[in-house]
Order: sequence, then structure tokens, then C-alpha cells
Amino acid sequence: MYGLINQAVKDLVYTTGGESLWRAVCTTAALDLDEFDALEPYPDEVTFSLVAAASEHLGIPQADILRRFGRHWILFTAAQGYGDIMAMFGRDFRTCLRNLNRMHAHMGAMMPALRPPRFVTEEPSPHDLVVHYYSHRNGLGDLVVGLLEGLAEKYGEQIQIESLSRQPESDHDTFSIAFRPS
Repeated sequence: MYGLINQAVKDLVYTTGGESLWRAVCTTAALDLDEFDALEPYPDEVTFSLVAAASEHLGIPQADILRRFGRHWILFTAAQGYGDIMAMFGRDFRTCLRNLNRMHAHMGAMMPALRPPRFVTEEPSPHDLVVHYYSHRNGLGDLVVGLLEGLAEKYGEQIQIESLSRQPESDHDTFSIAFRPS
């Protein structure tokens, strides 16, 4: 994953418990560096080690850390100057979701080693969306739930997300989103 992801994990840990928590997380994750170049790729194991260590130190399941991170990612990337890019691909929640693949393709110009996920959306009704998430990385469904929650918050939507169980024969995760009246 790119360093920008690890920077955001660091920011979440700092926001939660300050520098001492971050140092403890790095020690547990066996990392001797605590700065990440945003546009440099790092092994996925670095990110997964940081998440596992944060889970251990905070006493929070990794699934909850990933979900929190997903929400945090939206705010963090906007503050890092990527908010304008998000705005280019959608002025509302539904449009942004429909354009996530285009946004990732745009980001690929700056990040040539990027292997982004792919999203497919269905709109079975005006009050519901179904999001299919395809990734070569397993186990990030909770992160996607957090991302969807963060995007909904960014666009002022009230939603309820149900993560539909990933079946063993399935190659992706599926999420059902119900829009709640504001």
C-alpha cells in the first residue's frame, strides 16, 4: 500500500492516543521508521502490522480499527489536499460512489504501482444502493464500511450499511446501503 495509507494510520493513532501510543504501536509492529513517503509503495504487511498493533494497544478488535480508519481516511485525505480530487468525481454521495473507479484511475497517474480496488454499484430503488467491492487484498470489508460511512458523512447523507457475508465462492464483498430520511 502507498505511504499515504500508513500516514493516515499514524494520524488516526496520534488522534486517539498521541505520540506515546504511536511509538508503542511502531514497537509492537516491529517498525523502525515512523515517517512514510505518501507517494511511495510499502509492503501491505506494514499496514496490516500497524492495524494489528493499534488493535492490541487500544484493546479494540481489528475490525473496529479498520472501520474507524475508513471513516478517518476520508477526513485525512481531504486535509492532505485530495478533497478537491474527491469533489471532481462527485458532488453527492451516489455520484462519488459511481465514480470511485475513475478517481482511482486518476490517482494511478501519480502512483504507478497503485493496485486499487474496484467498485460496482447498483441502485435497486431510490432509497437503496448495493456496492460490490473487488480487491486483491482480503479482509478489508470493515475498512470499506468505514469509508462508506465517512463518504456519507462528507456528503450529509444518513445511511445504514449492512455488510452481506462474503461467500467462500465469491470474489468480492457486497454492502447494502439504505438511505435514512434526514
